[in-house]
Amino acid sequence: MQKLKAEGVCLYCKETKAGAGISRHLTSHLKKIEQEKAVKKTAYHLKVSAGSLYFLHLLVHENLTLSDLDNYLRAIWLECCGHMSSFDYKGQRTGGGGWFDEEEFGIKQGKTFKSVFKGGKKLTYEYDFGSTTRLDIQVVNEYRIDLTEAGILLLSRNEPLKLLCSNCGEKPAASLCSVCYEDNLFCADCAETHEEECEDFADYAAVSIVNSPRTGVCAYDGGMIDTERDGVWQK
Repeated sequence: MQKLKAEGVCLYCKETKAGAGISRHLTSHLKKIEQEKAVKKTAYHLKVSAGSLYFLHLLVHENLTLSDLDNYLRAIWLECCGHMSSFDYKGQRTGGGGWFDEEEFGIKQGKTFKSVFKGGKKLTYEYDFGSTTRLDIQVVNEYRIDLTEAGILLLSRNEPLKLLCSNCGEKPAASLCSVCYEDNLFCADCAETHEEECEDFADYAAVSIVNSPRTGVCAYDGGMIDTERDGVWQK
């Protein structure tokens, strides 16, 4: 079993920090920016996570809506087949639960951040109600920082995980087999060998590894934002 750890690069100083410490590191930069030029509008520092290995740190303008965040999450981590999605307050369900009506399922996505995150509430997010990807969203802090142009600013994201080939154990894994549940990560060379052993791999089960919790699910093959960090870890 490979032992993996999350790391992220800071937008401001380009230092690489452990996933557990990147929040504190970013806070020091954001406080300094706020002190230098505070504005009236609020910007929220959000941490979006999927387990302990995948994370996004975002700075978002108070007037943006959950729909804006939904579009962003789809573009950077999730979108594959136009599945439905929902936001809820952590630990509870809201709305009438209408399966095909986003106005009835979860928090209405037209709500602004300043109304949703009032009082430090935490959210959960689900994309695809079949093969579901679930995310946790929390406010790290609030700042008086100008985000007029950016709207949503990517502060940090976990670097591609250092996944090694299950077969040779030496080269970075570039693909996985969706029908083999053990030892299913392969470098480019070992993938050719696996094709000879697994007919499904050559036919449909070969899936590219990308830097997302959606890897290997449905037809997801990568995002449209921060694409330089969306590929395979390079040793």
